[in-house]
Amino acid sequence: MKGAFPLIRTFQQHSLRHTRLLDGLWDFITDPGNVGIMEQWHAKFPSDSRKLVVPSCWNNELGYYDYIGAAWYRTYFDTAQEANIRLCFEGILHHADVYVDGHHLGYHFGGYTQFSKVIPHLAKGKHELIIRVDSTLDWQTLPTDIADWYSYGGIIRSVELQELPDVYIESLKIDYQLEGDTADIQLEVKLNSLSSVDSQIIVSASTEGLAFSESPVHIAAGQSSQLSLRGSLENIRKWDVGHPELYMFTVQAGEDDLIDRTGFRTIEVNNSQILLNGKALYLQGVNRHEEHPEWGFAFPPKLMLKDLDILTDMGCNIVRGSHYPQSQFWIDLLDEHGMLLWSEIPMWGCFMSKETLASPLFAERGLQMLDEMISRDYHHPSIIFWGAHNEIDTRTDEALTLTKKFVSKIRSMDTSRLVTYATMHPEEDIVLSYFDVIGINKYYGWYQGNVNGFRDMLQQYYQNAESQGASGKPVIMSEFGAAGIFGDAGWEPRLFSEDYQADVVQQALQIFREDPRIVGTLIWHFADIRVDVRSDRPYFRDRARSFNNKGLLNEYRKPKLAYRLVKEIYRSKN
Repeated sequence: MKGAFPLIRTFQQHSLRHTRLLDGLWDFITDPGNVGIMEQWHAKFPSDSRKLVVPSCWNNELGYYDYIGAAWYRTYFDTAQEANIRLCFEGILHHADVYVDGHHLGYHFGGYTQFSKVIPHLAKGKHELIIRVDSTLDWQTLPTDIADWYSYGGIIRSVELQELPDVYIESLKIDYQLEGDTADIQLEVKLNSLSSVDSQIIVSASTEGLAFSESPVHIAAGQSSQLSLRGSLENIRKWDVGHPELYMFTVQAGEDDLIDRTGFRTIEVNNSQILLNGKALYLQGVNRHEEHPEWGFAFPPKLMLKDLDILTDMGCNIVRGSHYPQSQFWIDLLDEHGMLLWSEIPMWGCFMSKETLASPLFAERGLQMLDEMISRDYHHPSIIFWGAHNEIDTRTDEALTLTKKFVSKIRSMDTSRLVTYATMHPEEDIVLSYFDVIGINKYYGWYQGNVNGFRDMLQQYYQNAESQGASGKPVIMSEFGAAGIFGDAGWEPRLFSEDYQADVVQQALQIFREDPRIVGTLIWHFADIRVDVRSDRPYFRDRARSFNNKGLLNEYRKPKLAYRLVKEIYRSKN
């Protein structure tokens, strides 16, 4: 349908381009013996399939709770006439092979970032779309097969079909420089041709209070072209925490269009502080998984809005997207409500080996995920940090080499944001100098010692940072906390009780807020999440109920005692 309004974004991205969602009931069958490729299920889909909703996670369905492996999906779509088709996949966990009418269009790895496939001049009629999905993880995947969350399988986000004209807009990149209340804006527009003849089209663009000069563009048959449009916008309203000023940009190229938006703001480090629009920030937030026991990672928009309301009620001004790129709809909501975001790729490394850190395939996959994350989410003003990795062994040369590659990749794509990571080895870390902001993950009072251990650890960190020339970098306590099982309360704090959790978090926050070198706290974590506890593996056996119970809320968003105490602290004046 023309001008469709899908729930991929909170706003409509096209008026001219015809789009429609392929969400709904698909045919579905698991492939535990991994015989589907050999038996060519892409050409002859098995008749004994069942129906499954897309988007969803199959591990939320009866009989598939702990299924890991391959599964096949099928649906159909119609074209009323010959058309150029673009299939956009918002998220498939984790390996995806795409087939249309029996032809293999390509493979993609990575469950949390968008990818697409273009089919030029597809014939009129009914077409079969089949996707082989494999949720298998190993020592060279991101995440690896040992991670502290459950890696669901399935098509977890929407599938969109777009009909493209012969010359279409491939991408739009909005950059700007701020001087006072004036923004000097540069738009980079990439056009692709699917035509068999050369084309001449007019490209125009506009935003609130500014129309860019129209530009004629010549595109050779089957080629691409890139052009820059420049303009200045005065008296801008800056995007800020709690004051979400947003500007819509519309680009039209011949018969195609693309609408996106951004907010104007600056983010920088100065004198050991993080400055937003020139003002020092004290960050108060939590780590949040985009997960729910009924939906897994196929998180409904309605619940996203509720989560945002809870974060606001708690007094948060930032949330960390743990530990993967989150849905575009969620980030749109953060943009619209003036809530900051730390966005990162799914590189959780607590048990990661040196062999993994040194693997060329692992590095290649990580670089590709960084590229896809930054490309997709470049315009979101809420994102102030790109996170390179989490809890890898940053005492090693292998981690140092990988860090250099990842940080270089991030900075080559975006110089307007800060680059960070989370270390679990702050006293011995050797990669501190490569980042703008240092995140520290430590769990005194839970995995080691008592809460007062934070004091000695921080002093040792500061000595290490000074030895590396990194003493002036802002520090965020990016993870800390303790488990508390919802409803387990007593007369005194004891392990796994709500009282104990609240006591640890409260004491830790007091220590951190007394330290002038710490500029923010991100509590682990927002709500309890399912983890990968298996009887045949030793990992995460301390996770009662098969959940990481450190949430300030339980998995159904019911508040624990710690939530109420954090709310009191976060909503008080610093």
